[in-house]
Amino acid sequence: MKHYTKHMLISPLDRTLPIFVETIGWNEWQEEFIRPVGYHCYHWLHTTHGEGQFEYSGKTINLTPNRGILLKPGTPHRYRTISHPWSTYYVTFNGDLAPLIISSLGLATSTLISWEMDSPLSTLHKTSHELADQEFDLNGMEGSVFIYRFLMDLKRYGEIDNQRSISQYAARLTPIFQYLNENYSNPAIGLAQLAELAGVSSQRLNYIFRKATGMSPYQYIIRIRIQKAKELLIDKDRLTVKQIAAMVGFTDDSHFVSTFRKIETVTPETYRNIN
Repeated sequence: MKHYTKHMLISPLDRTLPIFVETIGWNEWQEEFIRPVGYHCYHWLHTTHGEGQFEYSGKTINLTPNRGILLKPGTPHRYRTISHPWSTYYVTFNGDLAPLIISSLGLATSTLISWEMDSPLSTLHKTSHELADQEFDLNGMEGSVFIYRFLMDLKRYGEIDNQRSISQYAARLTPIFQYLNENYSNPAIGLAQLAELAGVSSQRLNYIFRKATGMSPYQYIIRIRIQKAKELLIDKDRLTVKQIAAMVGFTDDSHFVSTFRKIETVTPETYRNIN
């Protein structure tokens, strides 16, 4: 694959998009860059081969393969080659909602982000080549889709400050997810049992669950039960609410109704009638 750079033709309509790509490219031989006042857009840079040194905000980091950094607009920085050839992939982007999207995804700026070799991020410079080869037609919209997907992958696969990525935590929980999907109707399922199944302490399991799902194991079980109940309410209209409550693991139908209403904002009966 040869060096490529794509400067997007950004129309006034494109600038109304929540987020849009300005430039995208891959350099086989990265040159030194010094930007005393930073760049006017968000700037992502990562190494695909070799090693470079990146300086910003009084910090210095080395960018080896599968390591990158996301900078806010106007962040002074400098980078140079340590080992030749230093090959880098970059994308610059902006948009009225770019700061909100980055913040809502919990993505760290001005912080080293790394990922595993088998992550889609490792081949991003190759897959995005297709976007760079396109004509200007719909570039803004295609670029918007591309950059949003990239940020989602960064959220999913990125390891910040040497912590595991969401995908790694989720992989650890795969046996638990499978077990709960098959045994959600058992009201006796508890944290201790799940922790034993996972081979970790209850405290550790709770931590991993929150990292992977944003919920505790108990909250996750409740969500599964409510989801299964919704399916039964629609597909099995002859079953009573009390019967469905018991089938999905609730020992008290009044607790089931209150929990359902808290999550879905309507009662089970109302949900059944409007679907």
